[in-house]
Amino acid sequence: MNAWNQAWWLTRYELNKDKLQWLWTAVFMVYAGGMGGVMLLGQRQEDFFSPFGDAYFMLMCPFQGFMFSRRSFRYIQEDSYTQMLTYYRRIPIPEPTVMWSRIQQSLIAFVYNGIFFYGLLYVVGLRTEGFRWDQYLAFALTCTGYGILVTGLYIYGEFLHSGKKYLLLNLLFVPVVIIISILIRMAGGNGFQLLLDTSRAWGMLSPIMWATLLAGLTGLWLFSRLTMKKLAKRDLS
Repeated sequence: MNAWNQAWWLTRYELNKDKLQWLWTAVFMVYAGGMGGVMLLGQRQEDFFSPFGDAYFMLMCPFQGFMFSRRSFRYIQEDSYTQMLTYYRRIPIPEPTVMWSRIQQSLIAFVYNGIFFYGLLYVVGLRTEGFRWDQYLAFALTCTGYGILVTGLYIYGEFLHSGKKYLLLNLLFVPVVIIISILIRMAGGNGFQLLLDTSRAWGMLSPIMWATLLAGLTGLWLFSRLTMKKLAKRDLS
């Protein structure tokens, strides 16, 4: 609990030192949610579900765990995540405090970004679907659970690799997502439509929603523990 409280101080410091990150993040999420709605609307009108629709949402959902600060924009040129860790180690701030703070920032980002992303997605693409608030919340939480799971991988890359290697890992994630989406479509399925149908049928009792949230939080916890163990041995010089 002490580490959590110390992390909360660090989280407030990180979120307050760059005020513009709230604006840039909101702008990006409005754009991403609007584009997602347009993509979904186009597919509905043509009665054809492209696998790239699934790929788009599989890529965008994890982005909701980030705030677009100056550090996130400069991680390639300045290796800003490594510089941050070096600074915290020099102060010193313990690794558990840094990790808890990163998790707190992610959870706050998911709430903040979700308002804009899912709000625009509803307005542009799903407004005529007749979703009740609990049904749409179930859909949003299902996507968030998946995003939280992948965030554990992103944190692993941020804390344990240089900016250039982290970029390479991110680029490798894109073809993996596209291949998974194509395989789902070849099997006759559509992941996004499945989530919508399940959320509409079950609402907040959706088994997929609860399973995804449990998997996401468990995965985030496991990746965080693994990252902390390796971070203690990482040479930041």
